[in-house]
Amino acid sequence: MSETSLATVPGRLQSSQVCAHRGASGHYPENTQVAFDAAAALGAGWIETDVQQLADGELVIFHDETLGRTARGEGDIREMTWPEVAVLDVGSWKRSEFAGERPIRPNALMAWQAAAPDRPTIIWEIKCDDGYPTAAQRIAGALAAEIEAHPGHRCVVSSFNREALTAIRPLLPTTPMSLIVEALPTDAVSFCREQGLEGLHLDGHQLDANSAQRILSAGLALRCYTINSETEAMRLLEMGVEVIMTDFPRSEEHTSELQSRPH
Repeated sequence: MSETSLATVPGRLQSSQVCAHRGASGHYPENTQVAFDAAAALGAGWIETDVQQLADGELVIFHDETLGRTARGEGDIREMTWPEVAVLDVGSWKRSEFAGERPIRPNALMAWQAAAPDRPTIIWEIKCDDGYPTAAQRIAGALAAEIEAHPGHRCVVSSFNREALTAIRPLLPTTPMSLIVEALPTDAVSFCREQGLEGLHLDGHQLDANSAQRILSAGLALRCYTINSETEAMRLLEMGVEVIMTDFPRSEEHTSELQSRPH
């Protein structure tokens, strides 16, 4: 980790500007409860995480489409059932002390947030392949039902998949939603306006001042991923970015809580 990482140079970012990408995934296994606990302890105001739908209709917090990187095995996770996924070890790949960390479902993270008022707002990223509208509608309906079952859940729903956003928007009319892109496409702002989305999430390394101005002039929230350099974070904040997604979260208000935790 470089000397200019967000974790090693505290004091410049407010909690509301820091989003833990898949939890505190720089030091902890991504998208696990231990990574989410660490993000909260470090003062992140936000957590970004991924949601996929399994073959039995259950939702799971998991980034990759296939096993092999964060869990041993092979094959498409979307072709598995929850009982099969629930026993996967998703911690050992990071370090041996995380052996036995298991996947969790969105309802568990929603309940975790509700248990303490200062826990981070969740950014849900719907993972769904383009060109499969039925699959997009199914996962949209399932996630909307989970959110509705947890009144007061603080979240933003996001996706690269426009079909998923179009499907879920009318199901959750008051929930903030954002389109994820890499560099800004010419039609992204108009799509957000047409669909009633409140924000855009961009690859911060590809964001320039002109794109930032287009987004902000349209009244859209601007959040960027995945930034692990304080220098780059400051550049983005100066352009009007309101939230920085990072693998190494730490806010001005929390500078040393996890020094005794494994690194």
